[in-house]
Amino acid sequence: MSTHLRFAPEILIRLGEELIPHPDLGVIELVRNAYDADATKCIVQLHNASQPGGTLVVEDDGDGMTVEDIRDGFLLIGRSSKLGAPDSRSNRRRIGEKGLGRLAALRLGRRVEVITRPRSEPGLEHVLVIDWSDYESVTSVEDVELAVSTRSTSKPPGTSLTVHRLMEGFDNEQMERLARAMRLLTGFFNDEDTGFAATLIAPQFERISEAVNRGFFDEYEYKLEAHLDEQGYASTILYDWKGNVVTRGEHIDVVPDRRRGRLQPPLRYQAPPASFELWMFLLSKRAFDLRGSKRRYVELRPWLAVVGGVHVFHRGLRVHPYGDQGSDWLDLNLHRSRSPELRPSTNTSIGRLSVEDPDGMLLPKTDRMGFQENAAFIELRQFAASATDWAARERKRMRDREQLAGLAPTRRADQSLAYRQKTESEETLEGGSAGLGPQDQPPTPEPPLPKQRQKLALPAVLPERLAYRALATAGILSVASVRESVAVGDAGSLAADGAAEWVALGARAAHPDKFRVAARDLNEAIGDALGAVRGQLERHGVSLTLDLWGEPVRVAAAASDLEAIVFNLSLNAVKSFERAGEMLGGRAVLVRTHVDGGQAVVDFSDSGPGVDDVDLVEMWRPGVVGRASDSTGLGLTIVRDAVADMRGTRSVDAHGELGGATFRIRLPLWPDQD
Repeated sequence: MSTHLRFAPEILIRLGEELIPHPDLGVIELVRNAYDADATKCIVQLHNASQPGGTLVVEDDGDGMTVEDIRDGFLLIGRSSKLGAPDSRSNRRRIGEKGLGRLAALRLGRRVEVITRPRSEPGLEHVLVIDWSDYESVTSVEDVELAVSTRSTSKPPGTSLTVHRLMEGFDNEQMERLARAMRLLTGFFNDEDTGFAATLIAPQFERISEAVNRGFFDEYEYKLEAHLDEQGYASTILYDWKGNVVTRGEHIDVVPDRRRGRLQPPLRYQAPPASFELWMFLLSKRAFDLRGSKRRYVELRPWLAVVGGVHVFHRGLRVHPYGDQGSDWLDLNLHRSRSPELRPSTNTSIGRLSVEDPDGMLLPKTDRMGFQENAAFIELRQFAASATDWAARERKRMRDREQLAGLAPTRRADQSLAYRQKTESEETLEGGSAGLGPQDQPPTPEPPLPKQRQKLALPAVLPERLAYRALATAGILSVASVRESVAVGDAGSLAADGAAEWVALGARAAHPDKFRVAARDLNEAIGDALGAVRGQLERHGVSLTLDLWGEPVRVAAAASDLEAIVFNLSLNAVKSFERAGEMLGGRAVLVRTHVDGGQAVVDFSDSGPGVDDVDLVEMWRPGVVGRASDSTGLGLTIVRDAVADMRGTRSVDAHGELGGATFRIRLPLWPDQD
């Protein structure tokens, strides 16, 4: 006799009612199903639902389901029907999994009615009714037959799911949870465009929406941006309250160290690409007043109470419970207790970790409470935590520098260091600024957003930083001249002239007149610098080709930094040729400028041996050089720092256009201004 596994009806209780701890999670699963069905809107209604016996209705305008979809997808629990087709019709990355959340929602009531109109079958709608009482008198789930009826309709595609006779009512707390989850599901950062809107017809939803829509994103004290690329390398930017770049960090600056706060690279995060943003606030009315804020401080704390915390957005939708009250999954509060004046808490910050996860590395938990703690999620969490740690270290470094220099902090011109520390300490108290009651202010126009201010603000670079890079470049070129002189001895005046020319280039780079950040034509600056170094390149047998963009390319930079970049990359190319010796054929350098994606781009390529004996991330650090090099590696560090202060990015291709290394520098275009 043959037989097969069978499941008692009690399994429905285990998988449904007991698996999902809160009924609002089941409702959210139905909304997420609407998103996967390419709906543009989903409306949730609860009728007479404060007590048992009420009704839940979830309607969407998605693609609907055919009879086959109902049988092989909707009613098939435990296997995702979306694995073979991870993208929807409109290329949305599907987020649904095993259907257990949907089962939990269906079990909220005693009877379920599904009416669905498939887009592929216009004029038809299919009806499925599930009466859970039918399962009470059978020994196996399979003993209950479900019928799907079909009828004609003139309604547009979509699905309506009604749960009748709710077993439990939604109390005020549950309604608040559901309203918040619905409102925050698609984001609240005013820059999302998921093409999907979820609405709950309830007063709680309207009240929470009103609080969320106030938006205080332009009132942050500091903002952190961090990115994790496809290779697992991290980068960070810290902005001040004006939207100016305070500092930037590379992968080597961000990666954690399990020994002394740092880890020797290369250590890459084994996680999907992601972006992390963290807005950090000061809960102090005096801080608002000193800045001249046009917003009402009394509204900041209620707004933070609704949206505060670090939220995770997976394929466009928010993932519960990250960012919920009590979910401090990055341990912000723990670290803040150790250093309250420099770190945010879940009550003083808003964060967003966004990840698409095209390879499905992140696995939802069965109970829909976030992701499984697998290696990918642990690494992703470490990336966000390490970026936050980096921001705290940078803020501490700035504070220590201010204390040593005896300078007032840069945030407010009239705010003393002592007051700033007091203000930030007050922020640690749960009650905020004690003794400061609400004070209404007359409505005034909102200030422009930081990014709008940033567009018109030249990068703020301390003159001593410019001088350091220029003088360091001069020193590097001088060392090159000494080595060249020693190498040639009395071989001839031509070689001696070459050594002296390095010194002359160094003196040019360190001229004080060049220590000023201004809008400049990149073509002109690069051309002038290469004109100065052309003779030295030719003396070493290097042919130089210059390919400049046909129109002026304006960037904001100091002339000393642009020359330092050209001189250091030129010397780097010469040294690579010398290390290769006679193994190379011709020696060539190609420098090209162009515009790409709203950015100015400089490509510096050589025909040398390329980069094979040093990590491409590490090579920008001082002292990190190839095996056969006698260099300090400081030249590339100068290039790195100069590009960072110009708000740009840089990268290197180990074997680029000419076969050797290609260094690519991308800088923001500077708009023409009267």
